[in-house]
Amino acid sequence: MSNNTVLKRSFSEENTRKEYSKVFRFYNIWSILFELKAGKRVIELAQIKNGETVLEAAVGTGIVFEKITGLNKSGMNEGMDISPEMLSLAEKRLESFRQKNYHLQVGSVYKLPFEANTFDLIINNYMFDLLPEEDYPEILNEFSRVLKNNGRAVISTMTFGEKWYNKPWVKIAEWFPSLMTQCRPIHLNDFVLKAGFRVTTLNQVSQNTFPSEIIRAVKKNFTGKGE
Repeated sequence: MSNNTVLKRSFSEENTRKEYSKVFRFYNIWSILFELKAGKRVIELAQIKNGETVLEAAVGTGIVFEKITGLNKSGMNEGMDISPEMLSLAEKRLESFRQKNYHLQVGSVYKLPFEANTFDLIINNYMFDLLPEEDYPEILNEFSRVLKNNGRAVISTMTFGEKWYNKPWVKIAEWFPSLMTQCRPIHLNDFVLKAGFRVTTLNQVSQNTFPSEIIRAVKKNFTGKGE
C-alpha cells in the first residue's frame, strides 16, 4: 500500500453503533489527546454569528457542540449522531448549560431529517474518515441540500499528514482498524468541490503526532457565485 492510498471501508449503522458502544466511555480521553487542537480550529473557521441556524452532524460526546451553543445563544443549534451512547454523553455535558438553545437527536447523515435551505452552518468532525469513499457524494449532497445558499460547511477528518511522525498512524489504521473504530486517513477536498462547494480554507494540524485536516467550504448560490 502506498503512503497516500485510502483504505477501503464498508458501512453498517448497526456495526457502527456497536463499535461506539464499546468505546464511548473512553472517547473523551481520545478527543482530548488527539482531536482538541483540530476542534479549536474548526470553531475558529466556523465564524459563528449569534442568531444563526447551526447543525453539527456526528456530534459525538459534545465537546465541539458545547462551544457552538455557547457562541450561538440566540440561534438554533441542532446536534445529531448515529450513536445513542455518544449522545447521552453530549446530553450530560450540556446539562449545566442554562439556555436550552439546542436539540439533540439520533439520526443518519445519509438522510438528514431537515428541510432544504435550513442551516447557515454545518460542522462535521471525524466522520467521513469512517465511511466508504463511494458514499461521500451522497452525504455531501445532503449537506448542500440543507444548507442555505452561501452557507458554510466546516469538516475535520483524519489525514495522511506531512511529517514523518504522522506516518505511523497510517499503519495503525491499516493493521488495527478496530482500535481506530475504522477511522483512517482520507482525501476529501475533491469530493467537496464536486458537490458544488467552494473551498475557502484547507488546513492541516497535528496533535500528539495524530494528523487532521480541516476544510472550510461555502455552498455556491444559484448563480454559481460563492460567499
